Amino acid sequence: MKVFVGYATAHGSTRGVAERIAAVLGRNGHQVVLGSLHRPTDPRGFDAVVLGSAVHDGKWLPEAVESVRRDADTLGRCRVWLYSVSLVGGRTSAVRPGVARRLRGLKARRGAELPTELRAALRPVDHHDFAGAVAPEHWPITGRLVFRMMGGRYGDHRDWAEIEDWADGIARTLREGLSE
Repeated sequence: MKVFVGYATAHGSTRGVAERIAAVLGRNGHQVVLGSLHRPTDPRGFDAVVLGSAVHDGKWLPEAVESVRRDADTLGRCRVWLYSVSLVGGRTSAVRPGVARRLRGLKARRGAELPTELRAALRPVDHHDFAGAVAPEHWPITGRLVFRMMGGRYGDHRDWAEIEDWADGIARTLREGLSE
């Protein structure tokens, strides 16, 4: 199957996640095209699409939202998986566990980082959250203070096993779709 893996990144962490997802899908026999959502890529001709974005201020980056908005009709006709990269992932976090729980709860109440109407148009198979890499230079001084008050820890918090497990699940779903 031909799969497009697209990403929007601010500091490179999300690109690294996309590269790992693409590598896993490729190892599983899929033809993969990896690309930045900063540059338009026509999603027609792909059997599946995996799109991800860094999350800033609780939202996907503008270029990711614009890419989805531009291609929503086409994307709505194929299988789509979404992922977000922020302080809090499924198994790891850049902040204290209690803060991570509260942030997950806030996200659940507030909704996804992608506008509701776009998410509804895509009908994603899944949306997964991954923790990213955080460095002091990614934040203004006030952001660094708040981050430290939340028990934030700088460093690379990406859980590569979690990312690979999720990508293996996509590959498995695509493979099962071929045998139907």
